[in-house]
Amino acid sequence: MLRFRWLPLVLGPFLATFLSVAPAEGSVVEGLELEELVAEADRIVLGRVLLSESFLRSNGQIWTWNRIGVERAIRGSAPAEDEVIVETMGGQIGEIGMRVEGEAAFQVGERVLLFVHGGGAYKAFRTVGMAQGVMRIRRENGAETVRQSREGLMLVRRDAEGRLKRNFGAVPEPERLDAFLSKLRKIAAQQEAGR
Repeated sequence: MLRFRWLPLVLGPFLATFLSVAPAEGSVVEGLELEELVAEADRIVLGRVLLSESFLRSNGQIWTWNRIGVERAIRGSAPAEDEVIVETMGGQIGEIGMRVEGEAAFQVGERVLLFVHGGGAYKAFRTVGMAQGVMRIRRENGAETVRQSREGLMLVRRDAEGRLKRNFGAVPEPERLDAFLSKLRKIAAQQEAGR
């Protein structure tokens, strides 16, 4: 029987060096610019989380369906029932839970701006770029603001020399919701005109 006793000796120093250089923050994904989020989204909707319900798939994974009541459709037609179902990996059933770092997560009652793709008749949507496709609406200093969700994500982009550099996402700082929605409509209209 062939044994690989030398593998830990070879990989040990490599892994130790890698882990000391790149601290773990969750899932490492490409940070998307706002134009990229809009381009990859079949629908962009402003809404409120009505219900989150977890279920067990046949492979043993826990997933959650999140029902979002649509207040306004920014891109794509609003569904007839004025709701979208967004499917996320992870959730909790009784005392058993599963969490995927960087996956979108929702709280019932919160207002969100969603960038979603896929979905349709009898099929749930998925967020674009994991949690990057979820922007939370908050009231700050008397105005509604939008803030990009990046929980559990380490965003990176390649620079001109091809090196990975940290990225702060499409919305690095909170923005006023009304101005942000105007910016989104303008980007979506420019992309539609360019097709």
